[in-house]
Amino acid sequence: MVNRGMLTMLQKAFPGEVECYASKSTFAELDLHGCKRVCKLPINTNNGKLAVLSRYLISTFHNLRLLVTAKRGDLLFYNLDNVFSIRMLDMLNRWKKAEIFTVCHGELDYLTIEYSGLPAYRKMLSKLVRGYFNKRTRPAAGMHFIILGDRALQTLKHYISPELADRFESIDHPVIGETRLPEQPDSQSRKLRVGTVGILNGHKGSDLYLELLDKMNDCRDKVEFYAVGHIQCDPRPFVNMGVRLPENLNEPVPTGEFLRKVSKLDFLLYFYTDDKYKLTASGALLDAIRMRKPIIALRNDYFEYIFNKYGPLGYLVDSVGEMAELLRHPEKLKWDFDYQGIGLAMSPERLQARFDEIIGRPARPGARRAR
Repeated sequence: MVNRGMLTMLQKAFPGEVECYASKSTFAELDLHGCKRVCKLPINTNNGKLAVLSRYLISTFHNLRLLVTAKRGDLLFYNLDNVFSIRMLDMLNRWKKAEIFTVCHGELDYLTIEYSGLPAYRKMLSKLVRGYFNKRTRPAAGMHFIILGDRALQTLKHYISPELADRFESIDHPVIGETRLPEQPDSQSRKLRVGTVGILNGHKGSDLYLELLDKMNDCRDKVEFYAVGHIQCDPRPFVNMGVRLPENLNEPVPTGEFLRKVSKLDFLLYFYTDDKYKLTASGALLDAIRMRKPIIALRNDYFEYIFNKYGPLGYLVDSVGEMAELLRHPEKLKWDFDYQGIGLAMSPERLQARFDEIIGRPARPGARRAR
């Protein structure tokens, strides 16, 4: 969604001048009709740490190649802060002096995570993030960064140098349209259906989900529990507690099956604690907007930010116990929220003016193309 949203706004800022470089798998989700040129990059799309590492390294090569071949007046827009290449881009741009914009995502969370408790692979990523995004960095001219959310930008300023903070701008994560779900049966005269969507693992709160299930053990006549998505933790405790899981636990759920399963849910559950999503947006929350599904979630910075700025999408609670108390009384829950209004307010069309302000489009009449 963020790829398509940013590309849509780039196409409007630079009509007929955008060149898009992306993996073949990404192209299926993009609207490329407004691009001057498209180039499919060979990217390893398999799962696993080695596959992810190879994507970082291949991306680093292409990031540097595009900067080396850029022409004067070009704007380079990197939609991912590849932590393997960011320092090299900075060093190279001290000579190239291009205008570079990088969108920062979950990698910045490593600034808030305790380093000592990380496994080796994440320690490497954390070291790369902290090696550049710190209180000593003075970025090269032309280096600019975008973070998703005003509150995230304010939090980030506590971790980086004033010189680097001056190069950051914030914009909200765009929401692309409405996802039409299959018709679901009437919610009356049946159990309440709730569940998680997307990846389920320790980082996403699998232990807290088990805690909720334990607290709700005496209410199984009222509530059915689901986990819709890729299960990246031990599934046996969930099976033993009657949670309905995908058939293939080792792979992401295909889109069609995912939408069918989500359509059966009445509320989406989120177990992201307050130490998470301080510096990044939650695509899972934005999926709730697109799929018109109310949420019950633990309170964290990003969820509070969206609720305060755009309006409620369900319920935010301070503990798993509060979440259980809500689910014990489904008759008291509100189901209808302003999904359409919030989705429109976060659409690329509404965010376009802010995007143009960030990239300086009104003051950039000589720019020839965006890459």
